[in-house]
Amino acid sequence: MLSGWLRACALVMVGLVSASALAVDKPHTAIVVGGGLAGLTAAYELQNKGWQVTLLEAKPTVGGRSGLAGSEWIGNAKAQPVLNQYLDRFKLKPVPAPDFVRTPGYLIEGEYFSAADLATKQPATAEALKRYEAALNDIARSITDPENPAANSTLFALDQINVSNWLDRLNLPPTARQLISQQIRTRYDEPSRLSLLYLAQQSRVNLNVDDRDRRAARLPGGSVVLAEEFVKQLKVIKTNSPVSAINQDKDGVTVKVGSVGYEAEYVVLAVPLRALSKIQLTPALDAQHQGAIKSTNYGWHDQIMLKFKTPVWESKARMSGEIYSNTGLGMLWIEPALKGGANVIINLAGDNARIMQAFGDKQLADQVLIRLHAFYPQARGAFTGYEIRRSSVDPSTGGAYLAFGPGQISKYWRLWEKPLQRITFAGEHTDTLYPGTLEGALRTGQRAAGQVQDLAAGKSFEPVKVAPPKAPEPAAKESSGGIGGFFSNMFGGSKPEPKPAEKAPEPAPAPAPAPAPVTPPPAPVVEPAKPAVVEPAKKAPVKKESTKKETVKKAPAKPAATHKAPAKTDATKKAPAKPATDKAATPAAPAAESKN
Repeated sequence: MLSGWLRACALVMVGLVSASALAVDKPHTAIVVGGGLAGLTAAYELQNKGWQVTLLEAKPTVGGRSGLAGSEWIGNAKAQPVLNQYLDRFKLKPVPAPDFVRTPGYLIEGEYFSAADLATKQPATAEALKRYEAALNDIARSITDPENPAANSTLFALDQINVSNWLDRLNLPPTARQLISQQIRTRYDEPSRLSLLYLAQQSRVNLNVDDRDRRAARLPGGSVVLAEEFVKQLKVIKTNSPVSAINQDKDGVTVKVGSVGYEAEYVVLAVPLRALSKIQLTPALDAQHQGAIKSTNYGWHDQIMLKFKTPVWESKARMSGEIYSNTGLGMLWIEPALKGGANVIINLAGDNARIMQAFGDKQLADQVLIRLHAFYPQARGAFTGYEIRRSSVDPSTGGAYLAFGPGQISKYWRLWEKPLQRITFAGEHTDTLYPGTLEGALRTGQRAAGQVQDLAAGKSFEPVKVAPPKAPEPAAKESSGGIGGFFSNMFGGSKPEPKPAEKAPEPAPAPAPAPAPVTPPPAPVVEPAKPAVVEPAKKAPVKKESTKKETVKKAPAKPAATHKAPAKTDATKKAPAKPATDKAATPAAPAAESKN
């Protein structure tokens, strides 16, 4: 009898040990919503740590916002450390940039000027550009910590001023003002819609980064080739899967795609703010997060690619890289095409991009071609076609990339860095140092993946402290002029940019320059750990519910370790479309070396 009792105890102990071993071996589960580079990075990093990850993307392909260029300029390890780590990890080889494209050029009334040309042929314009850079750098140096730009009342006051008003006070010559405004709207947004503190903070981040570092190489194929490398590594990717609702409770998270529900322990939300506004969250976001979704400014950037069978500009101009025009041609760059042809990519940004919604693609391309033909008479004869990418009217983004407007740093700075229960956030708009860039998207994917792991380990996150708002957010000045005046304003040559009528209060005196700025710490090195072999669980159907109330009915209670994920059989992978490059990025500049 005693021996029977001992055998029974032994069997019980074996069962307990087996159950414990299963609990330890079962991987954590996560769902990543959004297939841009931020979402791909988060999924890759979690899977490399042994997590079972499902990536859901609303569009037919992954890769996120992209430009038209077949390749794009990227920075070196000093300017974009995380990007370069992934390029090394995936053995992607960028092509070193020639010297003549590593500094900006200028197109003034159709004539190309290098920086050296400008100094000798238009010294007043060159001097004004240097004066602007010096004034901006003075403000930037007063920001001791770029991750806390509104650290004192003086800096806080700069957030209440728009950049256009500040430029007015510099009394720049018309041509210099046009070139500077074009550079600002190309990298961020219309000067009248941009916070002066945000412009200064971004200048502070890049204070020790030369233009040559920002365009050190060209990545053939653009950021899409990097997205493809991530796709090769991931086990479960579902495209055409727009998320409508996310319900979280103490046991886990349920993500709804139509009538299907996916269950996991945690979620990474890697979508732009406008796309986030279309997802019903339970519990709901607080008033501050909802306000940020509705009002955070996004820069508007639209691209037009004009295709030519032969180059129509003089070869001595060597037009390539970042070229700023004082006319409505915006920012241009030239890229080689097949069989000796060439493509001119024109970036229309700011209010030009906003106003152009009123015009069809062909009408817009014709007007740009007319302007080019005036400068280069062979343009129309060599013209073969065009492509247009309008991120400004994409309903999922409401613009291209984050560009804080006046008063918005005071309200929303670092708001999306803190997880909300079982949800973490990623995307260029959640990065403090490199928003609107490939670097920012990759960094936030890493950060969100790390936060998910910390949450699983029981770590709690304190709210990121931001300065309380001291003044209401100024209303952005709307563009004036009807449709009839659009092209005359847009292509009006050297006509000075109209000045905003409203005047902001004079800013308080800037504090004494801070000690030499400290370069932001390098991002963590990507470890080449191999993902564990994970067998995804089956997906759990969720009943259709009333559109008035989007609550998710959960399956009967089960042990916490049994969270569900989609079946492996329909985990089809779709690589990003080859012709496009990521938004995340613009070819020669920050796309802000991306601008998600």
